[in-house]
Amino acid sequence: MSNYKLSIFIGLTTAVAAVVPLPAQAVSFNYDSAKNISARPIASNDKLFFFGTPSDNQGYTAFFNLNPNAPDRGHTENALNSPGNIAPYYTTGRDNSPEQPPSGATRSATLQSVTAGFSNFYNYLNSNNLPLSDIGFSYGQKSDRPFTSTWNLGEDKEGKNWFGGKKTTLEERIYTANPDDVELYLTYGNTKILNLGYTPFYSLLEYGATPLPADDSEAILTDPFSVSKANGLDSLTAGLADAFLKDVDSAGGALQIVYEDAQVEDVGFTTGNGFGVIRIRFPLSLNAVQKVPESSTILGLLMFGALITVSRLKKQKTIVARQFKEN
Repeated sequence: MSNYKLSIFIGLTTAVAAVVPLPAQAVSFNYDSAKNISARPIASNDKLFFFGTPSDNQGYTAFFNLNPNAPDRGHTENALNSPGNIAPYYTTGRDNSPEQPPSGATRSATLQSVTAGFSNFYNYLNSNNLPLSDIGFSYGQKSDRPFTSTWNLGEDKEGKNWFGGKKTTLEERIYTANPDDVELYLTYGNTKILNLGYTPFYSLLEYGATPLPADDSEAILTDPFSVSKANGLDSLTAGLADAFLKDVDSAGGALQIVYEDAQVEDVGFTTGNGFGVIRIRFPLSLNAVQKVPESSTILGLLMFGALITVSRLKKQKTIVARQFKEN
Protein backbone atom coordinates (compact mmCIF):
# COMPACT_ATOMS: atom_id res chain seq x y z
CA MET A 1 0.00 0.00 0.00
CA SER A 2 3.01 2.31 -0.21
CA ASN A 3 1.64 3.80 -3.42
CA TYR A 4 -1.80 4.51 -1.97
CA LYS A 5 -3.05 7.69 -3.59
CA LEU A 6 -5.53 9.91 -1.77
CA SER A 7 -6.81 13.46 -1.67
CA ILE A 8 -4.43 15.79 0.18
CA PHE A 9 -7.56 16.98 2.02
CA ILE A 10 -7.01 20.76 2.29
CA GLY A 11 -4.20 23.10 1.49
CA LEU A 12 -2.44 26.11 0.17
CA THR A 13 1.25 25.90 0.96
CA THR A 14 3.37 28.78 2.14
CA ALA A 15 6.33 29.13 4.44
CA VAL A 16 6.55 32.87 4.94
CA ALA A 17 5.80 33.63 8.59
CA ALA A 18 4.76 37.22 8.13
CA VAL A 19 1.81 39.43 7.28
CA VAL A 20 1.60 39.94 3.54
CA PRO A 21 -1.02 41.64 1.38
CA LEU A 22 -2.94 39.12 -0.69
CA PRO A 23 -5.25 40.10 -3.53
CA ALA A 24 -8.19 37.89 -4.38
CA GLN A 25 -6.85 34.97 -6.41
CA ALA A 26 -8.49 33.47 -9.45
CA VAL A 27 -9.89 30.01 -8.93
CA SER A 28 -7.70 27.48 -10.75
CA PHE A 29 -9.76 24.34 -10.15
CA ASN A 30 -12.50 23.80 -12.72
CA TYR A 31 -15.59 23.86 -10.53
CA ASP A 32 -17.84 23.71 -13.59
CA SER A 33 -17.22 19.97 -13.70
CA ALA A 34 -18.73 19.53 -10.21
CA LYS A 35 -22.42 18.89 -10.89
CA ASN A 36 -23.52 17.47 -7.54
CA ILE A 37 -21.77 19.59 -4.91
CA SER A 38 -22.72 23.26 -5.02
CA ALA A 39 -20.19 24.62 -2.48
CA ARG A 40 -17.65 27.02 -3.96
CA PRO A 41 -14.80 29.15 -2.56
CA ILE A 42 -15.98 32.54 -1.34
CA ALA A 43 -13.82 35.52 -2.26
CA SER A 44 -11.58 36.57 0.63
CA ASN A 45 -8.43 38.60 1.24
CA ASP A 46 -8.37 37.61 4.93
CA LYS A 47 -6.56 34.30 5.28
CA LEU A 48 -4.54 32.21 7.69
CA PHE A 49 -2.28 29.55 6.22
CA PHE A 50 -1.59 26.39 8.24
CA PHE A 51 0.62 23.43 7.47
CA GLY A 52 1.39 20.13 9.19
CA THR A 53 3.30 17.03 8.09
CA PRO A 54 3.51 13.48 9.47
CA SER A 55 7.27 13.95 9.91
CA ASP A 56 6.45 16.80 12.32
CA ASN A 57 3.86 14.56 14.03
CA GLN A 58 1.05 16.59 12.51
CA GLY A 59 -1.20 16.31 9.47
CA TYR A 60 -4.43 14.38 9.19
CA THR A 61 -5.50 10.80 8.64
CA ALA A 62 -8.07 9.12 6.41
CA PHE A 63 -9.02 5.62 7.48
CA PHE A 64 -11.31 2.68 6.80
CA ASN A 65 -12.31 -0.65 8.33
CA LEU A 66 -9.91 -3.46 7.39
CA ASN A 67 -12.81 -5.92 7.27
CA PRO A 68 -13.80 -6.08 3.58
CA ASN A 69 -17.42 -6.77 4.52
CA ALA A 70 -17.79 -3.92 7.02
CA PRO A 71 -20.19 -1.08 6.11
CA ASP A 72 -17.45 1.45 6.93
CA ARG A 73 -14.92 -0.19 4.61
CA GLY A 74 -15.24 2.60 2.04
CA HIS A 75 -16.17 2.23 -1.62
CA THR A 76 -13.80 1.53 -4.51
CA GLU A 77 -13.01 4.51 -6.68
CA ASN A 78 -14.73 4.12 -10.05
CA ALA A 79 -14.22 7.43 -11.86
CA LEU A 80 -12.48 7.40 -15.21
CA ASN A 81 -8.66 7.24 -14.79
CA SER A 82 -8.90 6.78 -11.01
CA PRO A 83 -6.41 4.30 -9.45
CA GLY A 84 -9.23 2.11 -8.13
CA ASN A 85 -8.21 2.33 -4.48
CA ILE A 86 -10.52 2.25 -1.48
CA ALA A 87 -11.98 5.69 -0.81
CA PRO A 88 -11.41 6.02 2.97
CA TYR A 89 -14.66 6.13 4.93
CA TYR A 90 -13.42 8.39 7.77
CA THR A 91 -11.24 11.45 8.20
CA THR A 92 -9.79 13.01 11.36
CA GLY A 93 -6.82 15.08 12.49
CA ARG A 94 -3.52 13.38 13.30
CA ASP A 95 -4.03 14.18 16.98
CA ASN A 96 -7.23 12.07 16.87
CA SER A 97 -5.87 9.23 14.73
CA PRO A 98 -6.64 5.53 15.38
CA GLU A 99 -3.12 4.52 14.34
CA GLN A 100 -1.05 2.26 16.61
CA PRO A 101 1.11 3.03 18.39
CA PRO A 102 -0.65 6.35 19.12
CA SER A 103 0.90 9.30 17.34
CA GLY A 104 1.06 11.52 20.43
CA ALA A 105 0.26 14.47 18.16
CA THR A 106 -1.18 17.60 19.79
CA ARG A 107 -2.43 19.39 16.66
CA SER A 108 -3.21 18.83 13.01
CA ALA A 109 -1.40 21.85 11.55
CA THR A 110 0.59 24.94 12.59
CA LEU A 111 0.08 28.55 11.54
CA GLN A 112 2.63 29.59 8.90
CA SER A 113 1.53 32.98 7.61
CA VAL A 114 -1.18 35.64 7.88
CA THR A 115 -2.58 38.06 5.34
CA ALA A 116 -3.10 41.74 6.11
CA GLY A 117 -6.83 41.24 6.72
CA PHE A 118 -6.05 39.56 10.06
CA SER A 119 -4.26 42.68 11.31
CA ASN A 120 -5.72 42.72 14.82
CA PHE A 121 -4.82 39.08 15.35
CA TYR A 122 -1.32 39.49 13.95
CA ASN A 123 -0.65 42.70 15.87
CA TYR A 124 -1.73 41.04 19.12
CA LEU A 125 0.67 38.17 18.48
CA ASN A 126 3.47 40.57 17.61
CA SER A 127 2.95 42.97 20.53
CA ASN A 128 2.95 40.06 22.99
CA ASN A 129 5.96 38.34 21.40
CA LEU A 130 3.92 35.28 20.46
CA PRO A 131 5.25 33.43 17.40
CA LEU A 132 2.85 32.28 14.70
CA SER A 133 3.95 28.71 15.39
CA ASP A 134 2.21 28.86 18.79
CA ILE A 135 -1.14 28.74 16.94
CA GLY A 136 -2.47 25.33 15.94
CA PHE A 137 -5.47 23.94 14.08
CA SER A 138 -7.21 20.66 14.93
CA TYR A 139 -10.33 18.75 13.96
CA GLY A 140 -11.92 15.39 14.61
CA GLN A 141 -14.08 13.46 17.05
CA LYS A 142 -14.28 14.78 20.61
CA SER A 143 -11.97 13.14 23.14
CA ASP A 144 -14.77 11.11 24.77
CA ARG A 145 -16.15 9.81 21.45
CA PRO A 146 -15.04 6.70 19.48
CA PHE A 147 -12.99 7.01 16.30
CA THR A 148 -16.07 6.07 14.27
CA SER A 149 -17.91 9.25 15.28
CA THR A 150 -15.62 11.49 13.23
CA TRP A 151 -16.45 12.87 9.74
CA ASN A 152 -17.46 10.01 7.42
CA LEU A 153 -19.26 8.98 4.23
CA GLY A 154 -22.51 8.06 5.96
CA GLU A 155 -24.31 5.33 4.01
CA ASP A 156 -21.48 5.47 1.45
CA LYS A 157 -24.00 5.40 -1.38
CA GLU A 158 -23.13 6.55 -4.85
CA GLY A 159 -25.48 9.35 -5.82
CA LYS A 160 -25.96 10.42 -2.19
CA ASN A 161 -22.67 10.51 -0.26
CA TRP A 162 -20.39 10.46 -3.29
CA PHE A 163 -20.62 10.81 -7.05
CA GLY A 164 -18.43 9.27 -9.74
CA GLY A 165 -18.73 6.76 -12.56
CA LYS A 166 -16.82 5.79 -15.68
CA LYS A 167 -18.27 8.66 -17.69
CA THR A 168 -16.48 11.29 -15.61
CA THR A 169 -12.92 11.84 -14.38
CA LEU A 170 -14.24 13.61 -11.28
CA GLU A 171 -15.24 12.01 -7.99
CA GLU A 172 -17.20 14.16 -5.55
CA ARG A 173 -17.37 13.14 -1.87
CA ILE A 174 -19.31 14.52 1.08
CA TYR A 175 -17.94 13.85 4.57
CA THR A 176 -20.37 14.60 7.41
CA ALA A 177 -20.74 13.89 11.14
CA ASN A 178 -23.07 14.41 14.06
CA PRO A 179 -22.19 18.01 15.08
CA ASP A 180 -22.29 16.99 18.75
CA ASP A 181 -19.61 14.34 18.21
CA VAL A 182 -16.94 16.40 16.46
CA GLU A 183 -15.06 19.66 16.77
CA LEU A 184 -12.87 22.10 14.86
CA TYR A 185 -10.77 24.49 16.90
CA LEU A 186 -7.71 26.71 17.13
CA THR A 187 -5.17 26.46 19.94
CA TYR A 188 -2.50 28.61 21.53
CA GLY A 189 0.09 26.09 22.62
CA ASN A 190 -2.06 23.33 24.10
CA THR A 191 -4.89 25.69 25.09
CA LYS A 192 -8.05 25.74 23.01
CA ILE A 193 -8.85 29.40 22.32
CA LEU A 194 -11.46 29.34 19.53
CA ASN A 195 -14.26 26.90 18.75
CA LEU A 196 -15.09 26.65 15.08
CA GLY A 197 -18.60 25.69 14.07
CA TYR A 198 -19.65 22.46 12.39
CA THR A 199 -19.46 22.02 8.62
CA PRO A 200 -19.37 19.13 6.14
CA PHE A 201 -16.18 18.62 4.11
CA TYR A 202 -16.54 18.48 0.33
CA SER A 203 -13.87 16.65 -1.64
CA LEU A 204 -13.52 17.04 -5.42
CA LEU A 205 -10.93 14.70 -6.98
CA GLU A 206 -10.10 15.23 -10.64
CA TYR A 207 -8.22 12.21 -12.09
CA GLY A 208 -7.21 13.96 -15.30
CA ALA A 209 -6.86 12.85 -18.90
CA THR A 210 -4.65 9.83 -18.13
CA PRO A 211 -4.35 7.18 -15.39
CA LEU A 212 -1.05 8.78 -14.35
CA PRO A 213 -1.10 10.82 -11.09
CA ALA A 214 0.80 13.70 -12.73
CA ASP A 215 -2.41 15.18 -14.15
CA ASP A 216 -4.55 14.61 -11.05
CA SER A 217 -5.82 17.62 -9.09
CA GLU A 218 -8.34 18.37 -6.39
CA ALA A 219 -10.28 20.93 -4.47
CA ILE A 220 -11.62 20.52 -0.95
CA LEU A 221 -13.69 23.08 0.85
CA THR A 222 -16.37 23.63 3.46
CA ASP A 223 -19.51 25.62 3.93
CA PRO A 224 -19.06 28.90 5.82
CA PHE A 225 -19.06 28.22 9.56
CA SER A 226 -19.13 30.22 12.78
CA VAL A 227 -16.43 30.82 15.38
CA SER A 228 -16.65 31.56 19.10
CA LYS A 229 -14.28 32.12 22.00
CA ALA A 230 -13.49 29.14 24.20
CA ASN A 231 -14.39 29.24 27.90
CA GLY A 232 -11.97 29.63 30.79
CA LEU A 233 -9.28 31.67 29.05
CA ASP A 234 -6.81 33.87 30.92
CA SER A 235 -6.25 37.51 29.98
CA LEU A 236 -3.57 36.73 27.37
CA THR A 237 -5.48 34.04 25.49
CA ALA A 238 -8.81 35.85 25.83
CA GLY A 239 -7.27 38.92 24.22
CA LEU A 240 -5.87 36.78 21.42
CA ALA A 241 -9.27 35.21 20.77
CA ASP A 242 -10.99 38.61 20.83
CA ALA A 243 -8.53 39.99 18.27
CA PHE A 244 -9.25 37.04 15.98
CA LEU A 245 -13.01 37.48 16.32
CA LYS A 246 -12.73 41.19 15.57
CA ASP A 247 -10.99 40.44 12.27
CA VAL A 248 -13.54 37.78 11.32
CA ASP A 249 -16.44 40.13 12.11
CA SER A 250 -14.87 42.85 9.95
CA ALA A 251 -14.57 40.42 7.03
CA GLY A 252 -18.18 39.19 7.20
CA GLY A 253 -18.57 37.04 10.30
CA ALA A 254 -17.78 33.51 9.07
CA LEU A 255 -14.89 31.21 8.14
CA GLN A 256 -14.30 28.78 5.29
CA ILE A 257 -11.61 26.16 4.70
CA VAL A 258 -10.41 26.01 1.08
CA TYR A 259 -7.88 23.93 -0.83
CA GLU A 260 -7.63 23.78 -4.60
CA ASP A 261 -5.49 22.72 -7.54
CA ALA A 262 -2.90 20.66 -5.68
CA GLN A 263 -1.53 17.54 -7.28
CA VAL A 264 -2.53 14.27 -5.64
CA GLU A 265 0.52 12.60 -4.11
CA ASP A 266 1.58 9.17 -2.90
CA VAL A 267 1.05 8.84 0.83
CA GLY A 268 2.03 6.42 3.59
CA PHE A 269 -0.11 3.66 5.03
CA THR A 270 -0.33 2.07 8.49
CA THR A 271 -2.93 0.32 10.67
CA GLY A 272 -4.47 0.65 14.12
CA ASN A 273 -7.60 -0.36 16.04
CA GLY A 274 -8.82 -2.47 13.14
CA PHE A 275 -8.49 0.33 10.58
CA GLY A 276 -6.30 0.98 7.59
CA VAL A 277 -4.85 4.46 8.21
CA ILE A 278 -3.37 6.88 5.69
CA ARG A 279 -1.23 9.63 7.23
CA ILE A 280 -1.18 12.76 5.11
CA ARG A 281 0.38 16.19 5.20
CA PHE A 282 -2.14 18.92 5.99
CA PRO A 283 -1.91 22.35 4.36
CA LEU A 284 -5.01 24.51 4.70
CA SER A 285 -6.21 28.02 4.16
CA LEU A 286 -8.64 29.34 6.79
CA ASN A 287 -10.48 32.26 5.20
CA ALA A 288 -12.68 34.91 6.78
CA VAL A 289 -15.76 35.30 4.57
CA GLN A 290 -19.23 36.79 4.41
CA LYS A 291 -21.74 34.96 6.57
CA VAL A 292 -24.38 33.10 4.57
CA PRO A 293 -27.89 32.91 6.09
CA GLU A 294 -29.05 29.47 7.26
CA SER A 295 -31.55 27.81 4.93
CA SER A 296 -34.15 28.02 7.70
CA THR A 297 -33.43 31.73 8.02
CA ILE A 298 -33.89 32.22 4.30
CA LEU A 299 -37.18 30.31 4.44
CA GLY A 300 -38.29 32.44 7.37
CA LEU A 301 -37.52 35.61 5.44
CA LEU A 302 -39.48 34.34 2.45
CA MET A 303 -42.45 33.46 4.65
CA PHE A 304 -42.25 36.84 6.35
CA GLY A 305 -42.23 38.52 2.96
CA ALA A 306 -45.21 36.45 1.85
CA LEU A 307 -47.15 37.43 4.98
CA ILE A 308 -46.44 41.10 4.32
CA THR A 309 -47.62 40.68 0.72
CA VAL A 310 -50.84 38.94 1.80
CA SER A 311 -51.45 41.61 4.42
CA ARG A 312 -51.00 44.38 1.87
CA LEU A 313 -53.32 42.64 -0.60
CA LYS A 314 -56.02 42.27 2.07
CA LYS A 315 -55.64 45.92 3.01
CA GLN A 316 -55.83 46.95 -0.64
CA LYS A 317 -58.99 44.87 -1.17
CA THR A 318 -60.58 46.48 1.89
CA ILE A 319 -59.84 49.97 0.60
CA VAL A 320 -61.22 49.12 -2.86
CA ALA A 321 -64.38 47.59 -1.37
CA ARG A 322 -64.92 50.62 0.84
CA GLN A 323 -64.50 53.00 -2.14
CA PHE A 324 -66.90 50.91 -4.25
CA LYS A 325 -69.52 50.98 -1.44
CA GLU A 326 -69.21 54.72 -1.05
CA ASN A 327 -69.72 55.23 -4.78
